Amino acid sequence: MKILTACLAALLTQACTTDGTNRDVSGVSADAKPGAVVALEKTQILVTFNDERVNRVPIADAVNTYRARGSYSNSTYSERVAESLAQTYGLSQVAQWPVTTLGVHCVVYEVPTKSTDDVMKRLGADPRVGVVQTMNQFHVMNSPSAKPYTDPYYKLQSGLHEMQLNDIHREVTGRNVKIAVIDTGVDVDHQDLSGQLDRSENYVPKSGDSDGNVHGTAVAGIIAAIANNGRGIVGIAPDARLISLKACWQEKAGQPEAECNSFTLALALNNAILMKPQILNMSLSGPEDPLLSLLIQKAMDEGIIVVASVPSKHASNNAFPASMKGVIGVQSVPGDSISLGKSGTRVIAAPGNEILTTMPHDGYSFMTGSSFAAANVSGVIALLLEKRPLLNSAQVFDILKRSAENSGDSHSINVCNAVAQVGASSPGCGLSRTSAGGKKTSGLFASDTPS
Repeated sequence: MKILTACLAALLTQACTTDGTNRDVSGVSADAKPGAVVALEKTQILVTFNDERVNRVPIADAVNTYRARGSYSNSTYSERVAESLAQTYGLSQVAQWPVTTLGVHCVVYEVPTKSTDDVMKRLGADPRVGVVQTMNQFHVMNSPSAKPYTDPYYKLQSGLHEMQLNDIHREVTGRNVKIAVIDTGVDVDHQDLSGQLDRSENYVPKSGDSDGNVHGTAVAGIIAAIANNGRGIVGIAPDARLISLKACWQEKAGQPEAECNSFTLALALNNAILMKPQILNMSLSGPEDPLLSLLIQKAMDEGIIVVASVPSKHASNNAFPASMKGVIGVQSVPGDSISLGKSGTRVIAAPGNEILTTMPHDGYSFMTGSSFAAANVSGVIALLLEKRPLLNSAQVFDILKRSAENSGDSHSINVCNAVAQVGASSPGCGLSRTSAGGKKTSGLFASDTPS
């Protein structure tokens, strides 16, 4: 059955032409002098079409630049169709890539901005084409910290004692649970992360050192910073295995703010599915995106639990992918995150304010935002999956939601109560409730037992 997907636009302000050179597509300069020859404003669109040969073509490994067509081992059929579409509609090819998990081929084209709507309408009527869309931009969910602490390690230890992490780690540490983090990259040489990553891949068309990996390093530290190494902090699931998939780039050097786009995220998602992690952490949000929706749905169909951050009220129109049915959306507590209010959406709250975590170059800092609340939840889910590896996304969400309700705080998950529900018997983490017959029950409720 032919799969219809979408094409993404506005790849990056620096995109590759079909001959491999870089071109500025940011538009006409405001400083252009009268009479000067200026380039027309360009928009990039992404088109997909079905290609049964896609899954027989090996996909390239991590890339550092977008290259001319052929660099992703495209089939001859795909190249012919891509060229034919370009000639028919007057398009300029930028890049193309086989989306192996969906069995389709995706091409990035450049078109004059003033004719974009007309071209997309005509492409949409072409029987060879699936869905056409413009490139969407996504942003990581970071907020500025309210104030620095004068004694951060004391504050950190206080939080750990409150959630009784020492007791929890006696039974569950997330051992061998695989978590893919689609974000900026991670500083793999950090003293608290060294050896925690199974793989690190880059899908951003810019080379960069760990200074460009602030946000991803922070997310990774919250999830899986090494325990008992005499340094720094302890991750929620220190024995989990991380996969870093760099699809976002820093907006400013050394700052946590970062952005991604539809194409880089699609590259990362496609390969994440092929790597088969149990959890996929996406601490970012943006507008609804057809191609990414298909890829995320494919991931969930493969049994991957997808966790995404919920934006603040000021970005309520950019709540994807947390707004997608089946994704576990995470909002920060305290915070001003929105209620998605969509049928089938799952939203849970977790700590996301002043979270001490890892920074590039063996650094540490306090971070605030739903990005880091989502990282906390991904770590907790790893603890649950170590004990009950067959839990699905719906069951995990029910456990997290009930952990908040039964602890008397419906606004935030309770780690002790969550792990107690899957049978962990750590001291002080017991959870009981009264059943319909008046009898108290504890541990994993019968209805949650995976089949």
